[in-house]
Amino acid sequence: MNNIKLFFVILDEGYDKKMNALLNRLGVKVKLVLSASGTASPSILDYFGLVETKKSIYISIILDETQNKVIQKIKGAFNLEKEGTGIAFALPISSSNKFLSDTLKKNAEGKKEKMEKKNCAYHLLITMVLEGYLESVLTAVKRAGCLGGTVIKGRELASMIPKKILGISIEPEREIIFNIVHEKDRQKVMDEITKSVGIKTEAKGICLSLPVDDVVGLERYE
Repeated sequence: MNNIKLFFVILDEGYDKKMNALLNRLGVKVKLVLSASGTASPSILDYFGLVETKKSIYISIILDETQNKVIQKIKGAFNLEKEGTGIAFALPISSSNKFLSDTLKKNAEGKKEKMEKKNCAYHLLITMVLEGYLESVLTAVKRAGCLGGTVIKGRELASMIPKKILGISIEPEREIIFNIVHEKDRQKVMDEITKSVGIKTEAKGICLSLPVDDVVGLERYE
């Protein structure tokens, strides 16, 4: 069985140096950062004269036996118990190349900890819709009783019906929304999203769910 995890931390932008230094001290070698934004409704931002909230998504690979230490250090360093500061969670990886797994194990030798297994029963929902339908996703999620999320921009590499401007094919832009939801709410949220922005609607939305192995930053909602 593979014992490595894909570890995510979502924070306001501006913490790259602090995050990099902390992950280096923890012996985390594989690190990636993506630019994103918070999922506050565009109409709400306009009403209050606010600008879009910029976010950073930090992605790294950690070992199962160091997971608890990494999460607790991140939680303390960025005060994730405070509302609105951020969230961190781990996803199980089904397999990886042997070199990566062996390298991580070598780096962690002598640093293993006994880890208490948790059953957080959370899921990561990933919703992909055509650009312009973000607010519809947020409305559907809110209707199901859930709040918050993070969005990144993307585009289709090969659309079945590409748009054309002056005879040039333009691939449709997509918005990708991440939400962490409890198991008891997962199906209800996915049903609302599908009803509002599913593949049969103009939004051409797709929603999928991944189990989350551990999560911090959501304690206030439990």
